[in-house]
Amino acid sequence: MKIEISDKTYKRLSELAQGFDTPDVVINRLIDSVAKIPERKPTISFNPSNEADFKAALLNTRLAEICITYIDKPKIFSVWNADKFKGSSNLKANLWSGFLRGWKDKGISNISLTILDTDTDGTVLEIGHALGLSYEDAKIVQPRAHREDENNYLICFDNKELSIIDKIQHKVNNDLNVYLPSFMLNL
Repeated sequence: MKIEISDKTYKRLSELAQGFDTPDVVINRLIDSVAKIPERKPTISFNPSNEADFKAALLNTRLAEICITYIDKPKIFSVWNADKFKGSSNLKANLWSGFLRGWKDKGISNISLTILDTDTDGTVLEIGHALGLSYEDAKIVQPRAHREDENNYLICFDNKELSIIDKIQHKVNNDLNVYLPSFMLNL
């Protein structure tokens, strides 16, 4: 298949080339940027930051908080229950075959993993994640869920720290409360 372009367009295209890029490579990079498809593999960060220390802590607690950052949508927090993870397991291979599978199609740009202690408050964690907050932020604002009816929970906060409440990915009402559909929580 041949596509004809003007000399002016070809010159503009050549200005976007990097190294020995072919026109096809430059055009695909432009399409990917418009389609919000990441060019590079997602970055992976650990807390504790040393991968070996993270793996040792994961083997001890078996719980980690996962934060997946996307190019074109809000972050998603979830929990990695690593009961089947072993000392011989390859940490990054587990991430690439699990949470990061299909990263390009999903538009994932980053994944951060934080070890959770064995005394993690599961209710605060679940409500925080449903609101789009990390566990650390949720521990500060202390969300509480009250069942309003069969379809909704009213979420209120013991500590109304605005810098954290502003991160919430749902509508916050004037009283600094949030309504969540009941399917988002398993309380």
